[in-house]
Amino acid sequence: MRKIYIRGTIEEIKSNTQGMSRKERLGYIVTYYWLQIGGVIFAVFFLVYFLTHFLFGIKENWIYVTFTNVLTSDEGVNVLRKDYIEYAGYDLKEKNVVFNSNSYFDAATVQGTNNNYFQVFAAMVEAGDLDAVIGTGDNIAAVGAGGRLKDLASDEMRELFAGYSERFVYCTPIDEEYSEDEVPVGIDISDSSVVEKYGIYPCDCVLGVGANTKNAEEVLRFLKFICEDI
Repeated sequence: MRKIYIRGTIEEIKSNTQGMSRKERLGYIVTYYWLQIGGVIFAVFFLVYFLTHFLFGIKENWIYVTFTNVLTSDEGVNVLRKDYIEYAGYDLKEKNVVFNSNSYFDAATVQGTNNNYFQVFAAMVEAGDLDAVIGTGDNIAAVGAGGRLKDLASDEMRELFAGYSERFVYCTPIDEEYSEDEVPVGIDISDSSVVEKYGIYPCDCVLGVGANTKNAEEVLRFLKFICEDI
C-alpha cells in the first residue's frame, strides 16, 4: 500500500492547482484526492467514536435483565424498558438500563448449556453484570440448580423478597454441600405485565436474581413495577 504523507500531498496540490480558481481547485482536489480525504474523515470519526464510547461511555447499569428464549418481536421488551425507565426515573446519562432479549438456551439439558448464548449468560453471572433473568419455570429452576441464581431464602435475600414468598419457584441444588433440600431461586410472574400487557411470554414466566448481582434492590423495584396491577 502506498504511504500517504500529508505534507507532501499538500505541496503537490498547491503545485498542480497553481493558477486555478477556487472552484477549479476544489474540483481538482475532490477528483484526485477523494480517497485520501475519505480516509482522514474516517480516521477522525473513529477517533471521536473511540473516545466517546470507550473512554467516556457509560460503563455501569442501573439494572441488566436477560429475557431468555423470547419468540416474539423485540417490541414488547423495548416498550417495557421505556415504561420502566419512566417509572423508575433513571438518569441514563449516569447509568444504563439493559433489557436483553437475545439469549436462547435450555439450562436443563447438556446441549442447551453448550451453546454460545449460555456461555455469555454464565460469564455475565460470574462477573456480577447480570441482575435478573426471566424465562420459563423449568429453565429458571435449572439455572438456579447450577448455582447461578440467588437463594431467595438466604440471609441477604430473605427480607428483601419476603413479600413474594408465595410465588417462589424451587429447585434442588446440584451442589449437595450447599443444600440437599429444595431452595427458592425464582418468583412466578406469569400473571404480571410481562405477560398480560407486554406479551413477551405467552404464559409460564419466572424471574430469578443473578447470583452475583450488586443491584438486588433495583431488581425488587423492577419486580414491583411489573406486578403492580396484580
